[in-house]
Amino acid sequence: MEENALVRLRDRTRGFLSVPYVRRTALLLLGAMAGFLSARGLVFGKYAPFAAAAAAAAPFSVMWSVIAGASLGYLIPSPVDVPARYIAALLAVGAIRWSLSELKTVRDHPVFVPAVAFLPLLATGVTTVLISGSLSNVTAMVVAESFLAGGTAYFLRRTVRLLESRREAAVFDSGDVAAVIVTLGVLLLSFSGITVAGVSIGRILIVLTILVSARLGGLSGGAVAGIAAGTVQGLSTAGLSYLSGAYGLGGLMAGVFSPLGKIAVAIAFVISNGIASLQVNGSVQAFYGAVEVAIASIVYMLLPQSRRLTTLFAVRRDKLPGDSLRKNVILRLRYAADAMRGASESVDKISKQLQDTAADDLPGVYGRAAEKICAGCSQCAVCWRKNRDETQKSFSRLSYPLREHGRVERSDFDVPFLTRCGRAAELRDAVNGAYRELLAKESAKMRAEQVRAVVEEHFRSTSQMLGDMAEEFEQYQHFDEDSAEQVREVLRRHELTPIEVCCRIDKFGRMTIEANVHRPRGLHINKGQLTREISSACGRTFSQPSVAAAGDILKLQMCQKPVYAVQRGFAQHAANGAALCGDCAAAFTDGSGRYFAVLSDGMGTGGRAAVDGTMTASMAQSLLKAGIGFESTLRMINSAMLAKGGEESLATLDVVCIDLFTGQTQLRKAGAAGTVLRRKHRAEYLEAKSVPVGIMPEVRFARSEKALDSGDLIVMVSDGVTAAGTEWLCDLVGNFVEDDAQALAEQIVDRAVKDRADGHEDDVSAVVLLVE
Repeated sequence: MEENALVRLRDRTRGFLSVPYVRRTALLLLGAMAGFLSARGLVFGKYAPFAAAAAAAAPFSVMWSVIAGASLGYLIPSPVDVPARYIAALLAVGAIRWSLSELKTVRDHPVFVPAVAFLPLLATGVTTVLISGSLSNVTAMVVAESFLAGGTAYFLRRTVRLLESRREAAVFDSGDVAAVIVTLGVLLLSFSGITVAGVSIGRILIVLTILVSARLGGLSGGAVAGIAAGTVQGLSTAGLSYLSGAYGLGGLMAGVFSPLGKIAVAIAFVISNGIASLQVNGSVQAFYGAVEVAIASIVYMLLPQSRRLTTLFAVRRDKLPGDSLRKNVILRLRYAADAMRGASESVDKISKQLQDTAADDLPGVYGRAAEKICAGCSQCAVCWRKNRDETQKSFSRLSYPLREHGRVERSDFDVPFLTRCGRAAELRDAVNGAYRELLAKESAKMRAEQVRAVVEEHFRSTSQMLGDMAEEFEQYQHFDEDSAEQVREVLRRHELTPIEVCCRIDKFGRMTIEANVHRPRGLHINKGQLTREISSACGRTFSQPSVAAAGDILKLQMCQKPVYAVQRGFAQHAANGAALCGDCAAAFTDGSGRYFAVLSDGMGTGGRAAVDGTMTASMAQSLLKAGIGFESTLRMINSAMLAKGGEESLATLDVVCIDLFTGQTQLRKAGAAGTVLRRKHRAEYLEAKSVPVGIMPEVRFARSEKALDSGDLIVMVSDGVTAAGTEWLCDLVGNFVEDDAQALAEQIVDRAVKDRADGHEDDVSAVVLLVE
């Protein structure tokens, strides 16, 4: 009954607040109340900087109500020093925010809110010092107060953003906990001076907040809450500075014992707080502090458990698959690959079924008709034994009317045959029926060939792609959950909210990190600092992450820093001085320790060749970077070139893949010119026979494997380079002594253009890869 009444009251309240003007009025009143409370909170005995921080951090729609409430709080008598100065600072905060409200990039910058709180307080404070001629220590207090306002404004703004986002399934990280605790501490600081028999109401509420945070947030929640609350309370007056250590130690120990339950949290806090309070000389302060802690602990024990708060403080666990789920994914991918292969075979099954149910040619049509009608006829012996040749000739004369008109009539049979046969009409119908089946079979066969050309290759490509994915998943032996948790903590320290984090280790013991994170607007990521901290947390050395953005969501992928690096050089010459070159090259890493170089040569020269070469190289880069295997990539590019339409489109494809951990190198060619490989200053020309993409429905790479070490060179060229032979190219590469890949690429292109003597112009390109 009671619970139903509370539910009805809650629903009525929500309905009442859903009315626009009521909601607006309630927000303005809350803003004014927050401003009033923040103005009543004191630090250092007589300074009140928190109202300026609240005015700087409040949503713009309620900023003036916060300023009005804070001004009222300053006007009511209190120990605050020069209230008029704080009111002037509030008005300055409002004026700055109002004048810059249209500059989105400025007002959304992380430094804007702290600066708006800091500068007016500093300016009014220094002015007051200059007018009154105060001592230098007062000036230092004004500067400290201004910095405190700026820092508090940052935490208040973070709390406001949490409220504005209304994330139902959000998870509080340590930064969120600190922001919320500082906000509550500022608001409750005004109640610290309200005492009953010497016991502070505000400090009771603060202790209660620490206990709840420790119970729900564990070690991090308790420690952050205790330190934040202790800092706010310890700065309020000189006599309460011991609370910084007491609350901090109490929150830490309460978080440590949180897995043991509510009672353990309360006992741990009471004992730790008591030990830290022993430094206080005055027994009265320690006594009242113990009473406040005892009251807060009792209230904490009586509080019911909140499912919503538990969800907010819950630690987000890595939900990526373990070994069993990994195997399940592999099985499913392979099952899908087999299903795709089976789909391509269904065309053959249809063809075989048609083979069994219909004739193959016109003689077969006549044979089926004769078997159906003549087999049970009493004149069969006369027609097919005594006059067999005449009967067969009569059937063969039906071919012309069948091809011409699609059917035969009774009159199309010879007169002698009609004289002998009493079932000519039935035979006519049987021939027409068998011929219709033949036409259907031929039509289906043609359609099957069309489907085979278009669909079957697509299914095979997809099947191969799924198989490649299954093999890639199988390489990952396990997922490191501990390292993933360490990475989450690093991301949170950089104000990046982790959504999913995966630390996977392959069969070679290498770790790859993939993370989807939410980035606040305007936040700049220091990749170098982030990489160093993640490397330290995981105990491995990582390369800087590759970052892909989709709105506010970022995908970070990074792998262990490899043994080798690749220096790339590229030079190109367009035939006849054209603006567009038919050769296109690309180089990239896949985030898993592999370096790719791609070179494509479109057929001919000029714009059409440039389109074909660019299309081939771009598709290869996208597919290979996504983890698709070589053969699947080649098939999908080939299908795209065949489906391009228009005039004949073809292009060569040359791919080099270097494992930066081992030096193992894979070379793949589809119609491309040979590659020069230099090892230990000995150059060799590697050539393989293959066809370009876009010519045949089925195409395969010519493949080879090589092992490279530091100082080795790979030179990829288009056929414009080898038109004048290959010996000069091998000599040039073998005798090149500099460690400058770009210089070698330029020398190769210049020499190829200069030495060509057949009177023809062609596009010339060279890609040089130097392993370091």
